[in-house]
Amino acid sequence: MVTRRSGALAAAEAERLLREPASKLPPLALASGAEDFLRDRVVLAFREGAEAEGAEFQRLEGDSVDASRLAEALASVSLFGGARRIWIREVSRLEKGAEEALLAWASGPGEGARVLATTSRAVQELKTLQSLAARATTISCDASETEARRWAERLAEEAGLKLPAGALEAIAARAPNLLAWSHEIDKLRVHAGPDGRLPASALDTLAGARTTASAERWAAAVIAGDLREARAEAAALDAEGVGGTACLWAVAERALGVLDPQPYMAYRRGGAGSVSLGPDAARRALDVVYRADRALKTGEVKDQELREFVEREMTSRGSYVGA
Repeated sequence: MVTRRSGALAAAEAERLLREPASKLPPLALASGAEDFLRDRVVLAFREGAEAEGAEFQRLEGDSVDASRLAEALASVSLFGGARRIWIREVSRLEKGAEEALLAWASGPGEGARVLATTSRAVQELKTLQSLAARATTISCDASETEARRWAERLAEEAGLKLPAGALEAIAARAPNLLAWSHEIDKLRVHAGPDGRLPASALDTLAGARTTASAERWAAAVIAGDLREARAEAAALDAEGVGGTACLWAVAERALGVLDPQPYMAYRRGGAGSVSLGPDAARRALDVVYRADRALKTGEVKDQELREFVEREMTSRGSYVGA
């Protein structure tokens, strides 16, 4: 029995719902908004709900799934007799035929599957999202300043932290989004005592962080095999809420500047952050980029874990410079 077909939920409420058995879920939930952190939590809850009831879980990429594959996934019957759970990542990128297949399914009884569609776009931006929202339970993945503060308090509680006076204000001064808030909470957790209390001096780790992070400097450090510098830059990027995808592209641009110079000539010239790669090293770097991108799309790593993945794969071989 489906208890919800339409309506709107905040992300925190959606987390609780999506961990429930499939019989309590709406056939289609649409999570939209700019906060990557909230979308990640919603997806995690949906996945955990599947694991708890032993349901099949399938991830589909909006920019690569076609109409026939999507229709087949929606119509398939679970081998275990329960409802299958399907996550469609970035549903705004579905091709026309796949859009129509999803809308047709959502217009019916929605039997056999529970679907979570996510997008960083606002529903109002696209007619397809508006059509899906009319057939779905919508989940807001945006947060006002007040909501962000509430989430920070919740994250601190989940981490078992007892924040000193001024901690939330210090975080708010540095964190442009909730992903950055979560990174700052993680940084503070290192300094917590057994009872979760933090000394006031722990706030220095926030104020002392670098304020001008650079994906290009990170890429140059990784290619040079300088793990210490790469990690320092990664910490600054984390603090500013810069995702791993931008860093992945920064490595790819440098490699492509060697193998296909014309469109990437800027990375062949000298200057700050420039690196010298040989063709073999450039191909190895692109191979790491390809594997990292594939791991992201298959759910093996999250966006915020991409930098660590690339650092591990590339620095284990030492410097790529001049190779």
